Amino acid sequence: MMNHGKIGTAIIGFRSLLHCAAVRRFLLPVLSLFALTLYGCATGSEMETTKSNLAQLQVQSAGREREIAQLKDQMATMQRDLNAITAIRESQSNLLSQTSDYSRELQSLKGRFDENKYFMDKTIKDLTSEIELQKARVTALENQLKEGKSQTSVESKAIAKPAGEAAAAEAETEAKGPESAAKLYDEAHIALKEKKYADSRKMFTRFVKDYPKEGLTPNSYFWIGETYYAEKKYEDAILAYEDYLKKYPNHEKVKGAMLKQGYSFLELGDKKTGKVILETLIEKYPKSNEAELARKRLKDLTSTKTPAQTSKKKK
Repeated sequence: MMNHGKIGTAIIGFRSLLHCAAVRRFLLPVLSLFALTLYGCATGSEMETTKSNLAQLQVQSAGREREIAQLKDQMATMQRDLNAITAIRESQSNLLSQTSDYSRELQSLKGRFDENKYFMDKTIKDLTSEIELQKARVTALENQLKEGKSQTSVESKAIAKPAGEAAAAEAETEAKGPESAAKLYDEAHIALKEKKYADSRKMFTRFVKDYPKEGLTPNSYFWIGETYYAEKKYEDAILAYEDYLKKYPNHEKVKGAMLKQGYSFLELGDKKTGKVILETLIEKYPKSNEAELARKRLKDLTSTKTPAQTSKKKK
């Protein structure tokens, strides 16, 4: 009797476990077999049914394991695909960033190219005008020589001066005459073209001192500033351009002087003053080539970020 009581208690415990759906599904045939064995009243047909159920459970369990293995493989494949997509997105982001950087560099280079092209065209234009001026002066001198030959004897008799004094007067006239001024200006311009900036500056300085009222004197003041700018002596260039702008505020080279003066301040790190000068140039001469160059330079200043600004933005 005691054994049957313990068996009854065990069966009650097993029944409470059967309330769980998962246990009931997989362990019900096993528990039934166990219970029937305890009671010793299981028939042969019931045993066969239980064995069949156990075999089916084993088959189902094997199928579940295969499905789980397949799911794991699919998850691994999906993870690899996700990693590949992430890598592609990062690569695209880097390419976009590099493209943006290249675009800014190309824009800056184009601005520099336009600037150099403008000043080269300007130099060629100035040289052409100077050549035409020299041709006109040579023609005038030739005419004067032709007229002078016919009057040489008359003039020599009319002048009552010793030969030495006449020669000295002639030398002084030659030293300070228009042909001497043109020669000095040409030599200074040639030295500038050959990048002999110090020699060119000395000759232009002598020109403005010896020929203050010549038509080429304003140009000489401007070229003095150009020699300093070419040597990257930006402080001296600023002063030279300022001297020129004060003496000849309406001269044709005023726009070029303002542009280079603004550039000089920017090169020295004084962006505020440089921007003011370039903005004034744009306001006074909005349709000039110099104004267009000033706009491009100002645009480069606003689009270019300093390292400090970049690091601050990242933070």
